[in-house]
Amino acid sequence: MKVENILCTGCSLLCDDVDCEVEGGVVVKAWGSCSHGTNRLKGFKESRLEEPLVEGSKASVEEAVEALAEKLKSSKAPAIYGGGCSSNRCVELALKLAEKLEAVYDAPPSICRVLIPIRREFNVEASRFEEVLDEADFVLYWGVSIADTHLRHASRYTVMPRGSVIKMGRENRVVAMVDVRESMSMKIAQHKLVVGLCGDASLAKSIVDALQGMTPQPPAEVPTRQVVLLASDLKSSSFTAIFLGSSLLRCRPEESIKEILKLAEKLREKGKCSVQPVAEEVNSYGQAELSLKLLGTCSPYSFKEKAQVKPLHELVAEGTVDFVFSLNTDLLSSIPMSSAKHLQGKLACTTELKTLTQAKSSIAIPVQALGIEAGGTVTRTDGVEVELKPFLTPPQGLLSEEEVLSRLLKSL
Repeated sequence: MKVENILCTGCSLLCDDVDCEVEGGVVVKAWGSCSHGTNRLKGFKESRLEEPLVEGSKASVEEAVEALAEKLKSSKAPAIYGGGCSSNRCVELALKLAEKLEAVYDAPPSICRVLIPIRREFNVEASRFEEVLDEADFVLYWGVSIADTHLRHASRYTVMPRGSVIKMGRENRVVAMVDVRESMSMKIAQHKLVVGLCGDASLAKSIVDALQGMTPQPPAEVPTRQVVLLASDLKSSSFTAIFLGSSLLRCRPEESIKEILKLAEKLREKGKCSVQPVAEEVNSYGQAELSLKLLGTCSPYSFKEKAQVKPLHELVAEGTVDFVFSLNTDLLSSIPMSSAKHLQGKLACTTELKTLTQAKSSIAIPVQALGIEAGGTVTRTDGVEVELKPFLTPPQGLLSEEEVLSRLLKSL
């Protein structure tokens, strides 16, 4: 059976023009998807956890939820972690769960968690893909290699397509890329700037200087001529779309992002300028946005202290947290080993797939694959809420993550 125009959850672009062939409840072919999307559609069933596990033994969903509820109730300092691979409703439920337990809430590092709250302090736009496609004549990628992370970002949304104003597509756009190393993505760019670690803020300042007619003083590894030429093209643009990636998180991210936003404000003096993140996970944007809306911050938050706290891996290493419930996120693959070793026997998770976190969890509850078997709302990397359209029937007895969290809340 052929299923047309499915909504792909292979990354945060959430492409809605993918077709697939389904046989026996399995996707056997996919058309229009990138390699990440194809792997997501065709590969998830091969590596999924099929039954709940409690202390290594198979259990029913009801038994697993009750066991998890008891673990959380007996914990003196629990933490809830994740949300970037979950629906917006699941993020809301996770925050309710953390509030009820007076727990710490944290999520994986994301450019969204830094950019979204800071952006509110500046006079910059946050344009949607459709507007960028139609009108942007200058596209600047900073701290991301889209050829490795979001394969259709340029080809479908920002650089290649023809728009209502940019009628020739790529031929009418100038593309610039800034990153810590030369990447495959830079092949489509007229301006290729390789900046050293911690040099982003200095580079952004130097571009502003060049726009003002001053002599720029960029980081030593960036030739002054490159900055002058980039500024010249920026001056000529009527709509600059800036996309920020996770490489900016490596060194003083707040400082770097503030300087880039100052650059955006300078560009807005003569035209339009938009600044958006390139969200790492399918719902990193939604997780950050909901945290900011409901908690007032995107930083790690303690409901017991009613305040921002250190990142989860630091709290675990200090012994401040004694049990972690991870939401469909491979926590152990994203924190230092020095912290991970403290979670032996102190970890539980919901998961779509077999992961290191699942293997080390005392309680692991499999859930339906988001966007494939389970519906819900997620937020695209440009801030647009998207309703998922599941197209496969999940295995009997397998619940969605939203259902698992709802049952868990009732059990507490």
